Amino acid sequence: MGISKEKRLAVYTKYNGHCAYCGRKIEYKDMQVDHFIPQNMDYVFVMGDVPGVDNVDDLKNLMPACRMCNHYKRAHSLETFRRYIEEIPRKLRADYIYKIGVLYGNVVENEKPIKFYFETAEEGER
Repeated sequence: MGISKEKRLAVYTKYNGHCAYCGRKIEYKDMQVDHFIPQNMDYVFVMGDVPGVDNVDDLKNLMPACRMCNHYKRAHSLETFRRYIEEIPRKLRADYIYKIGVLYGNVVENEKPIKFYFETAEEGER
């Protein structure tokens, strides 16, 4: 069953029209709804461990996401998604074109711990 227009709008406004992960501003029509705790069966047992979340389509489990973040996160947990993003620089360093870009200064490395937009936004609410 799909997500109602009312719930979709509530998801969009959760972070004022920003992707919950990268923080980029997204248009309502371009927003994808991500399940924070993925829908696949491997994660069903987790639902009881999240306060206030009764089912996968509960508003607390739905996040506004841009197409890139939603596609890259897929049906992974948040920590797996974070690890995948943190691994990107290491994976790119093996590429010859990347090495040339660094050598000529066209690519600037800026490795840092990954903190998602929603984590920063929620800290600001405290």
